[in-house]
Amino acid sequence: MGLSGKKGVDISSLNGNVSIEKIKNAGYDFVMIRCGYGSDLTVQDDNQFENNVKKCEAAGVPWGAYLYSYALNIEDAVSEARHVIRLLKGKKPTMPVAFDIEDADGYKRRNGMPSDKMLVDICKRFLAELKRVGYYPMLYASLSWLNNQLNDPGLLNAYDVWVAQWNSTCDYRGNYGLWQYGGETNFLESNSISGVGVIDKDKCYKDYPTIIKNGGYNGWKKQSGKVLDETGYKMLDRGTGVLALKEMLLLARQLKITNQGMDENGVFGDGTQIAVNQVLKKGSYVQNGIAGDNFIKYLAKLIREKAK
Repeated sequence: MGLSGKKGVDISSLNGNVSIEKIKNAGYDFVMIRCGYGSDLTVQDDNQFENNVKKCEAAGVPWGAYLYSYALNIEDAVSEARHVIRLLKGKKPTMPVAFDIEDADGYKRRNGMPSDKMLVDICKRFLAELKRVGYYPMLYASLSWLNNQLNDPGLLNAYDVWVAQWNSTCDYRGNYGLWQYGGETNFLESNSISGVGVIDKDKCYKDYPTIIKNGGYNGWKKQSGKVLDETGYKMLDRGTGVLALKEMLLLARQLKITNQGMDENGVFGDGTQIAVNQVLKKGSYVQNGIAGDNFIKYLAKLIREKAK
């Protein structure tokens, strides 16, 4: 099952001893877990992190991690990255590892709010440190911070974004992989889950488990084998070429080359990626979700042979 279009939650020790089974049974398919906050001090580890990871893995629920940042400078950012790396040692999340930068409790305001440039540099350094050691990093911030304090293309175009906007629609104009659409306030559904209580809720727009496992991130071993294409159409691409690709994949489904339906839009979405990977698997190629020139030729060949 791909996660694009699916709902999940994000939790911390503030939610107490959460029942992941109740979250799963309520129809939520992934969990983002706070691992800690601030610099690399054991007293700043989230005391439910280990417990929440174990429960997610026992329930077969994809999970990722996030750290709430108190960084005021680059030195703090490095320490916070080390904090996450320490807590994730020996673990293999299938969702991103996020940097939660905001000022919900006013700490930054009370201690000399960094300039916008410094806030951007803090994010870049933290995320680069995680990427350097093999994790799949993500930036979490409010819509306001993304549009103002963190509005730097060198940051926002380099990393996946998790938008926090408690609203009926996500109004962020850039690309994003997760949207936190509600917490205490929720305009789309109840703000709580029965037996769990009030909880933050999110939507996912990428099949992160596939991306992370196939890419060899977060401790997973990168797929080995023949690669058909390293460049081409992939997740979230759009345009006439994507529409043509999807028409070919629909024909492939009619001919029983694949069994996957298509996303009903002009975007290379989760369904498209699954169908591409099914075709790649038939040829014993690495299922990297990329449909380039070689893929088009290979798929056309399969269609011609099946249509004879």
